[in-house]
Amino acid sequence: MKRFCQSSDFSLGKGSEGTHVYVGIMEDGSPVAVKTMLISSCKELAENENDILNLIETERSPFIVQYRKFLKGPLFMYLILDLCEESLTEHVTSRPIKYLKEYGPEMIKQILSGLEFLHGHNILHRDLKPRNVLVDITGRMRLADFGVSRVLKDDETTIYTHGKGTEEWMAPEVIEARNVEKKGPFKRKSDVHAAGLISFFILTKGEHPFGSKYVRMTNILEGKPPNLKILDNLEAEQFISWLINHNIHDRPYTDEALEHSFLNQVKIYEELPQPRILLVDDDSD
Repeated sequence: MKRFCQSSDFSLGKGSEGTHVYVGIMEDGSPVAVKTMLISSCKELAENENDILNLIETERSPFIVQYRKFLKGPLFMYLILDLCEESLTEHVTSRPIKYLKEYGPEMIKQILSGLEFLHGHNILHRDLKPRNVLVDITGRMRLADFGVSRVLKDDETTIYTHGKGTEEWMAPEVIEARNVEKKGPFKRKSDVHAAGLISFFILTKGEHPFGSKYVRMTNILEGKPPNLKILDNLEAEQFISWLINHNIHDRPYTDEALEHSFLNQVKIYEELPQPRILLVDDDSD
């Protein structure tokens, strides 16, 4: 690291309590993102994220944020990653709806491709949301933030865990475990549900299919009908309805979702228009 300053002038944003992301410069001049994590509150999350990134480093995906180095100081741990200029939240809210409808299928396809890569390595993300999808300088989607991710054993399809993740972006089976404060099942298709919510977020310029933030968790848990008519596209409605099905067994796996006709309108490696650079310092979604 050649230059790095924990100053608001170089802030890229905040994460959970005790984490913050800043711009840094490496010795070779390349810009990086430096995720700082307070040891007293984030030690377990930081070490887990480092383990996950090390696990997938040997076989890189263009749709996963790229890992550089993990460092530990007396107060903070530092995770150094390739720089991405925006989160999906900033990318979506700063663009016109026409752009999102045109390029949305490509963006969704890239997110699902990153998720397919993780699932192919037996990794469950467990906290997919717009702020945990980053957008690099070419406009490519990259999955990030693996603090609560878990690895399945080769013969496992499910882990039983307390309901982790972020409110409003959880699958019903995760909300149920969270509400009773007991361990519940988390499967690959639990991640797929979150990807469906994100897909709706993209295509509607930041909306949520289960209503206002005050009723979303209840509506998801109870299987209330989502508001898909706002999409004004029958293929999009069918696709997202499939991903966010209340019954986990009726949701697709990522490879099945990627075959849907709604996504096969563009080539997966086609670069999107470049995003604007936007530094943020809040943790809202």
